[in-house]
Amino acid sequence: MAVDGSNMAHAVIETAVKERTRLHTGRSRTTAVVVLVLLAGLGLFLALVVGKADPTSAPDCDGKTMTRNNVCQIISNRGGGGTFGYDEMIDRRESGKGVWQVVGFVTTGLSVVLIGVAITKLNPNRPWGKQVDAACPRCHQLTLREKLTVHTISRGRTNYRYSGIVTLCTPVCGFTAVRQR
Repeated sequence: MAVDGSNMAHAVIETAVKERTRLHTGRSRTTAVVVLVLLAGLGLFLALVVGKADPTSAPDCDGKTMTRNNVCQIISNRGGGGTFGYDEMIDRRESGKGVWQVVGFVTTGLSVVLIGVAITKLNPNRPWGKQVDAACPRCHQLTLREKLTVHTISRGRTNYRYSGIVTLCTPVCGFTAVRQR
């Protein structure tokens, strides 16, 4: 495969320009927050609906609803078997739902933390790359920013990665450059 260095340099620059544009649109942050809010809602659903047993309903034994004078015999090779009365079956039912409550509340908590991270890290006002302490050769302003950028090309099962430190000025100026790290 013949690789033209100027074409790859241009591809790395284009990747950096697209990345900067995508950051400034705010779509990434909006998408992340919407997905995480839905995940938090799912967590609350698991914790409060799936993980909550109906306290007014009677327990069941082998698919049959128990009455106060029934006894349920559970046979298990893994332990936990035995003979249980009505109140003991209510306790067993409620303890089994606790796992869903833990999973739901942990999911909700993690989603809330990640919402905070998404709001701060995917801020559209956050500048792309780090500032360069030099004036732009085209517009002579101190607006240059640079970042290590990787451009990947997939051909079959092989990935070719081209990287470089891309320097960009403002979109109005349009100055771009790439150098090897």
